[in-house]
Amino acid sequence: MGYRWGYRAFSRLAVWVVGISLLTVAVLKGSWWAGVIGGVCCGVAAWISYRIQQQLREKSWLMLEAIRNRDYSFRLPLYGFSGGERVLQETLNRFGELMGEQKQLMEQRERFYEQILSGVSSGVIVLDEKQAVVQTNPAAARLLGVPILSTLKQLERYGSEVPHLLRTLKAGERCNLQFATAKGEVQLSVRAAGMQLGEESVRILTLNDIRSELDAKELDSWIKLTRVLTHEIMNSIAPISSLSETFLKRRDVMESPIYEGIRAIHETSAGLVSFVDSYRKFSALQKPSPEPFYLLDLLRQIQGLSLIPDTVSLTLQIEPSGLMLYADPNLIRQVLINILKNAVQSIGEAEGCIHIRAYSAPDEHIFVYISNDGPAIPEAEAEQIFVPFFTTRAGGSGIGLSLSRQIMKLSNGSISLLRAGTNGWNTTFVLEFE
Repeated sequence: MGYRWGYRAFSRLAVWVVGISLLTVAVLKGSWWAGVIGGVCCGVAAWISYRIQQQLREKSWLMLEAIRNRDYSFRLPLYGFSGGERVLQETLNRFGELMGEQKQLMEQRERFYEQILSGVSSGVIVLDEKQAVVQTNPAAARLLGVPILSTLKQLERYGSEVPHLLRTLKAGERCNLQFATAKGEVQLSVRAAGMQLGEESVRILTLNDIRSELDAKELDSWIKLTRVLTHEIMNSIAPISSLSETFLKRRDVMESPIYEGIRAIHETSAGLVSFVDSYRKFSALQKPSPEPFYLLDLLRQIQGLSLIPDTVSLTLQIEPSGLMLYADPNLIRQVLINILKNAVQSIGEAEGCIHIRAYSAPDEHIFVYISNDGPAIPEAEAEQIFVPFFTTRAGGSGIGLSLSRQIMKLSNGSISLLRAGTNGWNTTFVLEFE
């Protein structure tokens, strides 16, 4: 190809020289045949120049089309060219190289930003002018309870209000979304921002789980309050219990009418010390020591504790059977025992069933559902069920579920109560492990 173009360049120059020389001879000597031949030579040279320029335009157009189609590997030949033609083709080649470098840089930046988005806990959704989802991150799908968010129509499962709010939320505005999923109640704060992406305007929606943040702050407040109360009560009750015990051992007191009164004081104070000591467990929970363990093995260990009477059947559905958790098995055992005890007490003397189902989600989160067919928890009580010291049973301490919530928080997980009737069960607690 280069030889052919070099030959053409030399031939064109030679023809120009011959043509101009013959035209000069024709003018000086008046030779008509020299003028005719010289004119033909100049015409041929002009035609060759036109063809070369036309082919250069075609090559330039082909290269621009390749760049437009994002094919930056296209190159024009340089060998055999000289002068302006070579400079032009070198410029086009360099332009293609620069565009290829920019494309590679943009792809690297895009992967970099996607990696950042995949690592943040806030959900991000980018919508174009037609309300189509341009880009999203895994956190958004997780917060909205869908495997992959590709269109807002997927959210119509929670009612038309949820996708409508996301479509109509303007840049600079914010709103709260609250809806129920299979994992429990979800409460999100959504904020919208706008920007120009090329010739198109897009909206960026940022989603944050405010329910978990509120629960965490509430739990921390209860822990601090419990520590203060237990400290003050223990400081006041412990001396009374000790002194009353000392007086009960004295002979003069044992034979006096005040013995029964002092004994009542001692028993009451000793009961208060034991009662407050149980609350101290809530505010002084041991630091978890996580390790991998098989969930099915742990559940079978709990089965051997005879917590569940013969009138209540326990069924296990672990998918797969070798499902493993990475947490503190002792603490998770306590959570499961607390929930199973509540289920047994809810069923009471009647025959009933407790069903435990566990599986691993595509995002590698593990869910454990503990369901029973006992009486459903009233909605008013369900809202307070994780509040420390809240109980509806006589003699109950009210720290079992609140302690379970604290354990799940320390284990980087969560516990929630689903609405009555979810999956056909009256009561269902769900544990989520990240």
